[in-house]
Amino acid sequence: MAKPKFYGWKLLAAYWLILFSVLGWPPYGSGVINTWMAESLGFDRTMLGLPYSVFMFMCGLPAPLVAMLVTRKGTRFAMIAGSLVLLAACLYMALFADRFWEAVFGAGILAGAGVVMGGALPVQTSTMRWFVRRRALAFAIVLSAGGIGGVFAPPVLNYVIERTGTWRAGWWVFAGFALLSAVIAIVFARDQPSDLGQHPDGIEPGAPAATGVGKAPAGRVHKTEESWIAREAVRSPTLWLLLFCTCGMSMSYTWFLSHGVAHLQDLGHTKAVGALVASSMAATTLLGKFAVGLLGDRVEPRYLFAVSIALIAVGVLLIVDASGPVSLWAFGIAFGVGWGGGLTCLMTILANYYGPKAYPAAVGVALAVQPTVSAISPALSGYLYDMHGSYAPTLYTLAALCFVSALLMTRARPPVRPAPSADATRAALDHPR
Repeated sequence: MAKPKFYGWKLLAAYWLILFSVLGWPPYGSGVINTWMAESLGFDRTMLGLPYSVFMFMCGLPAPLVAMLVTRKGTRFAMIAGSLVLLAACLYMALFADRFWEAVFGAGILAGAGVVMGGALPVQTSTMRWFVRRRALAFAIVLSAGGIGGVFAPPVLNYVIERTGTWRAGWWVFAGFALLSAVIAIVFARDQPSDLGQHPDGIEPGAPAATGVGKAPAGRVHKTEESWIAREAVRSPTLWLLLFCTCGMSMSYTWFLSHGVAHLQDLGHTKAVGALVASSMAATTLLGKFAVGLLGDRVEPRYLFAVSIALIAVGVLLIVDASGPVSLWAFGIAFGVGWGGGLTCLMTILANYYGPKAYPAAVGVALAVQPTVSAISPALSGYLYDMHGSYAPTLYTLAALCFVSALLMTRARPPVRPAPSADATRAALDHPR
């Protein structure tokens, strides 16, 4: 009887489509829709930024609960539930929302909850379980979906809104992708290889090709062989250093997605140009993701992470006064490569440092801290703009934070798992399995 073909690559294609729908369109396209909505409903810059701040807050704060959901109900269940919640949010915005607080509820609370349940955390957890030897490459492939979705989302949504004359049309586009994501999860999603009687990377334990799986090649890349548990990972100082180093890049990212189009309008560019810049930035995230995919299993990812964060800082400085095409495209390249590489590095490092058992908890904490902190950026920068008439102070502060984080990242050495307590050791000896 022929051996079943490894399902992981087909699964990766399905997960790619899910993240294309969930992480590619709402995060990258909301800035375009919200700018049109703000003009239509008479919002100031603070009101423009707050729905996206709430969206990012909801993409982060419930993450530990979503990690528990993934652990207890499985990744497939979480993907389906999240896609349906996102669909409900899109229909609410398309049909009912016409006031500021209704926009906060629909575009912020509901949409954010749908994205965190149906997007990165369950997809990455399942991907990490299916791939070990090619983990960095697998993460790079699946995480490229958000960037490719972001290439199309801003210009397509701007075109749709211009042609229809209403910002609500953009939410109908989002609704279609949310429904597509739910269908794909129902048909294709599988939690882990054992569900199909297979093994990670399609390699049976003990097979010659599996030699060295999970080990660092010649001391270059650390991939833990320890069985970390969730509590140990959450208490690890290295985890919290990693999360601190993501704050500057995440706050810069959310600032651009929420205020970037409006800022470029202030500099004399049209909405179409702003959408095109957002699209180009999303496109160059792919360069960063695939660079990490090619190098991340050979070069220690924390060094690649430091370079990525520094590139984001350069991009932020470039957009402060990006009045010409050279500075616009330079921003898109530096910022996009930095963001794509940084995101892939973070998820790879968490998997390499803490292993499969603790990974959902580590990512849950990361997704709770990173988006929650970055959610401050849209509302606060909008408030500062209304007070001072400029985004420059915000941008210079974010660039400085990114440079400091890049330096600190070089110190984020692999953690050492704490020794089991005496009580735990005694209990294991008294009750051997």
